[in-house]
Amino acid sequence: MKQYLRKLRHKRYVTKYINDLRWEIVNTTISASAVGWTEGTSNHMSHLGWLIRKYERRMRWLRF
Repeated sequence: MKQYLRKLRHKRYVTKYINDLRWEIVNTTISASAVGWTEGTSNHMSHLGWLIRKYERRMRWLRF
């Protein structure tokens, strides 16, 4: 039972983290379109994309 609850909490955490990353992408895009895209902004967006892929893979593993 403890393992099930731990897994459930971890699923909630990963889902929340993915949603936060998606909102951060939206906010970064809006602010960059107003100010202008820089090399740092592009790098930040690609790193956020990699993190989303990483945690979506983790969510697929957590289904089993």
